[in-house]
Amino acid sequence: MSNPEVAVMMLGLFVLTILLGFPICFTLMGMAVFFGYYAYYDAERMTSLFDNRIFDLLVNQTYSVMANDVLVAVPLFLFMGYIVERANLVDRLFAVLQMVARRLPGSMAIAALVTCALFATASGIIGAVVTLMGLLAFPAMLKARYDPAFSAGVICAGGCLGILIPPSIMLIVYAAAASMSVVRLYAGAIVPGFLLASLYIIYVIGRAWLNPSIAPKPRQEDVDEMMAQGNIYVMMVTSFVPLALLIFAVLGAILFGLATPTEAASMGAMGGILLASGYRIASIRKGEIIPEWMETTDRAKPYNEWLCNIGFGAVTAVGLYVAYFIFRILGNSWFGLPLPTERTLPLGPGVAVAVAFGIAAATHFVGDRIPILSRLRPTSPAIRPLFAYGGTGALIGLILGAVYLVMFAGFNLGEKFAEHEFGWWAFDVGFFVVSLAYMGWKGIGKRELKESVYLSVRTSAMVCWLFVGSWTFSSVFSYLGGHTIIEEFILSMELSPVMFLILAQLIIFLLGWPLEWSEIIIIFVPIFLPLLPHFGVDPLFFGILVALNLQTSFLTPPMAMAAYYLKGVAPPHIQLITIFKGCMPFLSMVFVAMILLYNFPGLALWLPKLVYGR
Repeated sequence: MSNPEVAVMMLGLFVLTILLGFPICFTLMGMAVFFGYYAYYDAERMTSLFDNRIFDLLVNQTYSVMANDVLVAVPLFLFMGYIVERANLVDRLFAVLQMVARRLPGSMAIAALVTCALFATASGIIGAVVTLMGLLAFPAMLKARYDPAFSAGVICAGGCLGILIPPSIMLIVYAAAASMSVVRLYAGAIVPGFLLASLYIIYVIGRAWLNPSIAPKPRQEDVDEMMAQGNIYVMMVTSFVPLALLIFAVLGAILFGLATPTEAASMGAMGGILLASGYRIASIRKGEIIPEWMETTDRAKPYNEWLCNIGFGAVTAVGLYVAYFIFRILGNSWFGLPLPTERTLPLGPGVAVAVAFGIAAATHFVGDRIPILSRLRPTSPAIRPLFAYGGTGALIGLILGAVYLVMFAGFNLGEKFAEHEFGWWAFDVGFFVVSLAYMGWKGIGKRELKESVYLSVRTSAMVCWLFVGSWTFSSVFSYLGGHTIIEEFILSMELSPVMFLILAQLIIFLLGWPLEWSEIIIIFVPIFLPLLPHFGVDPLFFGILVALNLQTSFLTPPMAMAAYYLKGVAPPHIQLITIFKGCMPFLSMVFVAMILLYNFPGLALWLPKLVYGR
């Protein structure tokens, strides 16, 4: 048997084993080692049973995944999504959007779709979005007499938008597999992503208008109940605006070159923590949550009063620092002012710390006589202890900064850091970082934080092990001549570029029945990538088309994972066939979006060309 035939048998056995339910990543590694041992077998060179190059290849591929800078963004974006999910933000967002859209046909379905799109943009975690919206919006839609199949389709289709809309984890994985720029892919996916979401909304409005029985208008008593929840503008500011700012800040930093995807992901994760802490602190102020530290800090009021003021000074100084950079960035957009290039605090080392202590002293001695300080300083018994923790953290940070300098002086590294004035910044970094970290640690829910970290690590491990297995599998497959025989077979068909794209997308669509997107992107898409130059297909355009197509892998039976996610949390009387039935019209919207994208490639290519050129 020739080596290409062995490669084809290797691929066929892999498909058979995954259909039987074996774990994908370990199946990939096991088959790669088994067939790689045969491929690299050299009886003359081998000195022992384990003296085979396949083991070196497996170790090298594992190291390559660990050293891949692109993949660092995966756990950070995942953490941002999971921590936002547990901040109880989505229920507020759904409620306020439902109030805003109450006059439109299918208002509750529109609110669910917009909520799904925003939440999917913030998280990119399909299972989390579908499950949470299935618990939150699906029962509300059924209670409002919405058709069960229609409601199920809205939740499943909206929850899958995170595959396509940045910051999509799938696009990061595709960029790593295709050796492409994540930034360009994100820019290319924005218009098609919101185009698909718009098609969903247009379909919902049109169908609800033609057939009002599937999405009845809200009753007046329901409207009165919604409006009684509070001022709609206040609810919008406290629910929609924070999440939108987090999303736009992360994507804007990436698209405008202010940060790499990994840096933006880290800031997004920090923003998610701040959101979660902020909403929990708001609940503490309302008395909905009583943490254990509210009573403990009242026992030493004179001491804690100073700590509270120091914490207030640290937070105020950080606010001034952020306002400075926002002013510089907006000044660049509006008046052509130069963008900030420094990554340190304005002025010199220690100035910001002195400003924080100055604000603390002014607050302590004359805070009642200065209107701005009297209004800004914390007065709530639930918040003052939290600022006291911030003051404690600030003092600990100063001590850690001193230890840092002494340590480097002890290792004779002081001169090196003094040349760049880096060493003295240790006090600023320690003061502010430890202060905010200590406040965040006390303000955030420990259970939610623990769950977010665990889920992020688990999902990241799955993605990384898939990369290890698939890259090892692909190396052995190529060494045996598998890619060559597939490439020759496709080229021998003498397909036009149109037919090649249709064939590739049809194969990916069929693979979406038994497989999830991660396996398709990591294992099968690289088979098509070497053929793109021959047919003159832009890899960025191909990637966005694949991302659109992979919406179907979550919506198409028999392995429509979005349907199974929803079934897991839906009421018992909702049958799986009802959910499948509801997904079909939205599946057709995906095909409409793919047709539009093929006929108008500028939908994906215009923004990357505009921002980054060719």
